[in-house]
Amino acid sequence: MKKSVRGVLIGCLLLTTTVTSGCSVWETFAIARAVVTAEKIASRHDDLPKNPPVEYRNYTAKVLRQKDGKGLSVDLPFKLDYASLPADGTVKNPERYYHHEDRCFVDIYHGTMADPGQKIPFNLKSFMKSYKDADKLHPVLKTCEKRTVNGQEMTYAVIKVNGEQDKQKMECLGVYAGNDFWIISYGYKEDDTKAAQMVERSMKSVKLL
Repeated sequence: MKKSVRGVLIGCLLLTTTVTSGCSVWETFAIARAVVTAEKIASRHDDLPKNPPVEYRNYTAKVLRQKDGKGLSVDLPFKLDYASLPADGTVKNPERYYHHEDRCFVDIYHGTMADPGQKIPFNLKSFMKSYKDADKLHPVLKTCEKRTVNGQEMTYAVIKVNGEQDKQKMECLGVYAGNDFWIISYGYKEDDTKAAQMVERSMKSVKLL
């Protein structure tokens, strides 16, 4: 509450208390002193920053390995959790590395093709493959193009989730590594500049080993 508004309310409260309760001058003075002390404490809270922005620091390279010894490296400012996923007729040994927080998430999906002659297509379906009940996110593919990152050709995609008005999006990279593939997905609110900067820096670091 603003200081000026709070001061007016305190004055009205003191006047009403004095008139209706029959307090003496000294009793009214004691009440006023207690209220003013509370006002000073509240004023200190008014000066505190509201939801200070989180700075992403301490980036480290996360090295994720394939069965053949090759792998992927990506710089991130936090640790990754791990989960194995059920295999299907197309992908063997699928696995997921991820970090989820209130303001953003990172999801890395890796697998080996069951048929060495096949490659997984990088499209909306494959970019959402590691998410349970992905249809409930109502994903819409907005961009899908080839990009060269650290000398390696990759597929870059932008996906809107939860409808056009939600301002939440995913940025994804898909890359082949021999008989394996990697899909790196980042999700964040479009108006969160700190999260957007983190995603940009991390995506530029992605490379095959």
